[in-house]
Amino acid sequence: MSQEQNEDQQVRFGSRFARLFGYVTPEDRSRWEQQRAQNKPHVNAIKHGVKSSLSSMMEFGERNIGGKLDAAHRVAAQHRFEESHNRVVNQRRDPDTRSIIESVDYEPRDDREEIEPDLEL
Repeated sequence: MSQEQNEDQQVRFGSRFARLFGYVTPEDRSRWEQQRAQNKPHVNAIKHGVKSSLSSMMEFGERNIGGKLDAAHRVAAQHRFEESHNRVVNQRRDPDTRSIIESVDYEPRDDREEIEPDLEL
């Protein structure tokens, strides 16, 4: 074996031995960075821009549809509430300011149908 080969083996052995104890040489770091750069997928800038704009448009559309759906559910719930409750409005006049104070209460609606009284003969 030549002296260069012997030194090369010692360096490799020393490097492997040092890595066992967590020591990383600058050569190792540069080799790893080079491998990372090679393994990193090359993304076309236009493709990346189109994907990001499409994803933001999709997100906006989903939020818009979700908002419309939520509003529709709220309107339906309000409609069901109004059908099942009677609105009672109370008005009174404030003696000091002479203004009308109005309060609104909701009472559950009595769903029983009124029966017409029997005709008496």
